[in-house]
Amino acid sequence: MSIVVIISFVLGLLPSFSQLLLSTSIDGGISILINSLVSAGNTFVLLFGIVTFIASLLALTVKSNRYIASKVLFICLCVVVFAFGGRKLQPAIQTKQFEDLADRSRPLIAAISRFEKEQGRPPNNLAALVPSYTSKVPHTGIAAYPNYEYHALSTGLGRSLKHSDAAWALSVSCPVGFLDCDYFYYLPTEKYSDCDFVEMTEPIKNWVYLRR
Repeated sequence: MSIVVIISFVLGLLPSFSQLLLSTSIDGGISILINSLVSAGNTFVLLFGIVTFIASLLALTVKSNRYIASKVLFICLCVVVFAFGGRKLQPAIQTKQFEDLADRSRPLIAAISRFEKEQGRPPNNLAALVPSYTSKVPHTGIAAYPNYEYHALSTGLGRSLKHSDAAWALSVSCPVGFLDCDYFYYLPTEKYSDCDFVEMTEPIKNWVYLRR
């Protein structure tokens, strides 16, 4: 039975490992695909384990099936516990990744704010900050989502958000599958209550994570 526990434990850790892959040097598209497939697989394994667990409980009522049913019940219990644990650990790792990203973004935000203060307007794009305000446009530090996206009030993401007091917005596109794309974004006012889809946002430090 120890091999069952070990296999279940490894399966439970896969979502966490796949989430960590997003920050490695592995090609972003590949790591996103792996993460999506592992997340879907974890959901399937969890549901299958729950259904089989219930079926095993029912099988225990039949005396001739009790020995096999008890073994299956133990296997399902291990699978469900570790799969559920992995499912809970994955978003915690994701949150930590974006907390670190918020911290790494402070020099870029400071450069934009300094440009706006000295020039009387926000920059047209991040390239305008080089070289006077920053030596180069930084990357996010998350390999799967490497680039910042800058938005003036009247364009792009800025137009879809109702940030009346903010002249610009900074965001990171976070693809989570073939069709879905979340966003991690920042407003200089740090007030997000007037944004569209505010009910779908998760505050992370002074940024918010928007789940589409």
